[in-house]
Amino acid sequence: MTFTVGPRITQQIMKTGSMSSSVHRLWIGSTGLLTRPAIDYYNGDVDKETRKYSAAKTAVKVAITVFNGILTRIVAEKLGIWMVKKGIIQPLSKNLDAVAFANGVATVTSFLATVLTTFTLDIPLINSGLNFTLDKLFPGQRK
Repeated sequence: MTFTVGPRITQQIMKTGSMSSSVHRLWIGSTGLLTRPAIDYYNGDVDKETRKYSAAKTAVKVAITVFNGILTRIVAEKLGIWMVKKGIIQPLSKNLDAVAFANGVATVTSFLATVLTTFTLDIPLINSGLNFTLDKLFPGQRK
């Protein structure tokens, strides 16, 4: 089975292939920020107050992880490219595309930094953000 796409769709697909990991995270995170709280809010299996509370919790969690993920990736990508430019990381073969290699190092650096900051920043920020936000939105309801 073959699925042939036209030139406009092909151009869009090619653009996504050249996006940095921070831009990918922005698109994925934006989608999550728009949909996940809405799913919680419109969950008919629980009462209205629980839905509001759950939607607020989800919105805080997603917003913090998206913001931290994008910021971490931007900084790590710049660090990866800087390390290649300064010669700190070099390929064994000199026959590689220098830009592609630098972008690859930036992506790997971004991935490693994201894994690290998920445990060191996301979890404490989410706890603090949830405590602050839920105390403001739902005073006296938290245990």
